[in-house]
Amino acid sequence: FKKRPPKGSRRSVHEPSTRLDRVPPADVVKPMFDVTWGPLIGTLSQVLESTTNDTIIALCLSGFVYSIRLSSHSDMSLARNTFVNSLAKFTTLGSIKHMKSKNIECIRTLLSVAIIDGEHLGESWSPILQCISQLGRLHLFASGLDSEDQFLESTPQSTSTSDPTREMEENNGKAVLAAVNEVLIDKVFSSTVNLSARGVVDFIEQLIAVSEAEIAGDTKKGISGVGATSALPKVAGSGHGLEGPRIFSLQRLVEVADYNMNIRPRLTWSSIWETVGNHFARVGCHENAMVSMFAIDALRQLSFKFLEKPELTDFNFQRLFLKPFLVIMENPGSREDIRELILRCVDNIIRSLAHNLRSGWKIFFSILTLSSSDKSVKIKTLGLAILQRLLDEHLEDLCPTPSVGTAESEDSDVEESLTASQKIERNTNAEDFVELCRASLSFVQIKECDNPLPIGLSMRALCHTACYADLIADKKILPPVSGHQTSDPAAPGYTYEGLSPEESLEMVIWRSLLDGLASGICSSASSTSGGVGCLVQRGSIMAMRAILLRHGKLFSSSQWYAILGCVLLPAIQIGAESDSSPVTQISSESPSVSSLDFLGEPLQSPPPFDDEGLQKFAEMTQSGDSSPSRPLGTAELLVEASFADLRHGGDGNLSKAYTLQKT
Repeated sequence: FKKRPPKGSRRSVHEPSTRLDRVPPADVVKPMFDVTWGPLIGTLSQVLESTTNDTIIALCLSGFVYSIRLSSHSDMSLARNTFVNSLAKFTTLGSIKHMKSKNIECIRTLLSVAIIDGEHLGESWSPILQCISQLGRLHLFASGLDSEDQFLESTPQSTSTSDPTREMEENNGKAVLAAVNEVLIDKVFSSTVNLSARGVVDFIEQLIAVSEAEIAGDTKKGISGVGATSALPKVAGSGHGLEGPRIFSLQRLVEVADYNMNIRPRLTWSSIWETVGNHFARVGCHENAMVSMFAIDALRQLSFKFLEKPELTDFNFQRLFLKPFLVIMENPGSREDIRELILRCVDNIIRSLAHNLRSGWKIFFSILTLSSSDKSVKIKTLGLAILQRLLDEHLEDLCPTPSVGTAESEDSDVEESLTASQKIERNTNAEDFVELCRASLSFVQIKECDNPLPIGLSMRALCHTACYADLIADKKILPPVSGHQTSDPAAPGYTYEGLSPEESLEMVIWRSLLDGLASGICSSASSTSGGVGCLVQRGSIMAMRAILLRHGKLFSSSQWYAILGCVLLPAIQIGAESDSSPVTQISSESPSVSSLDFLGEPLQSPPPFDDEGLQKFAEMTQSGDSSPSRPLGTAELLVEASFADLRHGGDGNLSKAYTLQKT
């Protein structure tokens, strides 16, 4: 297009003409196609419906292909959707009819459109993916296999398809299997790696919609004009349409996620996974056990692959990726076998990939905390067993040796020399450690309930607290460098009032530990076993005593004041006031005699860590096949010996605890 010269201006005949304005071809084609596409689709559809001539069929299908391409590239969504839907209906995959050769050619054409023009299909992916879903079903019939419907039914049902119908489905499947290569179907999903971020999101959204329809037993809606749930009767007791639940598209969704996981930028993938993860979480809570177990197993496989790649310090992609496990675990309607499967997945991931876990720890600690309040003793036991194995086998992965500032971390100049990334890592590690402490302490029974924790679990969890105290004392866990607060116990950085900033930060990693033990001291649970009462209360006091005796020198006078005033003394007072256990002995009934004369003997002072008897006890404790390979810390060894003495009715002399361990 040339711009007209203004009136009155003259141009030499020898002056070359220049193009001043250019119009893209799409801007010219779009208004022309907008006028003609309505009559065009009517003509193509009518001719394709009535003809049996191969040449005319090929011309009609070429017309569909070019019309879809024009409308897709011109952003004409109505025209594009109309052509794609019309072509999908000509496949007859949405109805039980004998397939002709032109129907099979329509299938091949639809698949080629999906591969070549997938970038611009948008919501038109829906009928294409529904057709592919039905192709998967026909391939099962053609291979002589039963449909997956009956395998996924929660209760066995009689075959709902009549023999003539099944025979027709098998014949159609064989015809399709002979003419349509499965590689072509696979290419539709593998080619998603070539789509843009917007294009792959459109594809995944429609694939999820088809997957939801499959699970609901309504996979033919959109390609036949009617939904299976409305047109066909329901199978009694199945909760689904006549087809029953299917997981074909869910399997394909796993493949698409696998293809795109490592080639997409992490920010792009996080937005994609938010949609995919929500779908897996919904399916994982499905009433059908086989469907929900498949979703959880798929999550496990994808998690293994995603976690093979280490996470950068400033990102939280692991927490986003693993969140569906937590959502399923939190669902109050989930079954016990599903919750057990979640814990098994967590255990497997920790065993194999603990060295790569960063932000994912928070999700796992939340899941383990939930397991402590589960109605099933089996779930509770498994949750604490995972925590115990984490401490025994993966402590170095959870608490790696700090790269900067270990023994000198108390010096302010060392902390000031930390980079911004190192400060974030320090704060994150402290937050994870606090969540780990809370996860273990959640297994300590602090009140009566309908589903009490076994006493053994509570006592084992109390042993964990001594291990955590040893980690802090050995500076394997460093306090955060900023962010302390005293107002919100659930928020990061919770500490005591009345301390200097340095002292407050140091107590951030201690407070959850000490507060948890204080809750155990004033527990209202009866916790009786073997004729011995108040075991949780006694165990909490013993653990607190061991920690303060072994590591009390780490606290300043201000910190001791906070511990005594905010933790220890209030806990003992509340525990004494709420103690409803029966009186076992009256020392004197005479009011003239001072009660101080009848105070019981205090507990014996514990032997030093290098005591020969304690070391023998430690060797015996670690001699078992399931014993941890790591050495016991100073406080942990004292707690283990104290509990052994309590369990076997010893006299309190911990130097002889190894003799009780033999029995």
